[in-house]
Amino acid sequence: MPTTRHIIVCEGESEWAYLQRLQAFLDGQQLPPDTFETPLKFIVPERVIVKNGSFGKMKSRYNKTRKENKNTTSVQIWADFDLYHRNDKKCAELYAAKTAGIPDFLFSFHNFEDFYALHFNGRELAEWLQYGSLAGRRHFTAPLHARDYVPEIKRIFPSYKKAELPADFVSWASLKNLKANLRLQPKSNPHRLQGIQSFAEFLISEIERAYPGSLA
Repeated sequence: MPTTRHIIVCEGESEWAYLQRLQAFLDGQQLPPDTFETPLKFIVPERVIVKNGSFGKMKSRYNKTRKENKNTTSVQIWADFDLYHRNDKKCAELYAAKTAGIPDFLFSFHNFEDFYALHFNGRELAEWLQYGSLAGRRHFTAPLHARDYVPEIKRIFPSYKKAELPADFVSWASLKNLKANLRLQPKSNPHRLQGIQSFAEFLISEIERAYPGSLA
């Protein structure tokens, strides 16, 4: 099986930190039969961290990265959906009008902390779902700003630190949780944007292709 390489242009340092943990985990796995290197690579140089999820910034960094990696077939964009949901800085309008040369974005719905929570089960996940529900703070239908939701995620997940993850955060157990929780991702899309994809779903699909049966 040939190695699949994805360069990920990511919104912030939290996404970058996650991908570092993910790749370290994958590199530590036993190689599948008839392979000579890790079958799945997520390449994330620090220079591809945008530190801003607005459409213009993500598009500009993607174009630069694409130009620098002409021979790489897969350059993907991972961003939070909250700006696009709220249409902050006209992100929804700009995304709706994007040209054919820009790939469909891979989104965290609605932000990295929501993606993070999907790696858990039990009480912690239930509390986060309650917080985001219509009976809670309605974050899943009207995404809040970080100043509102970060204190809550730190209460539910006391070990959480923005842009930092424990070395063992990515494991087969946490990835199985992520797969099982894909259906729980917020689906609210008030501007009816087309061509929006889930980073979590993309990741699970790629892992199952590269490591058949690993998430069964």
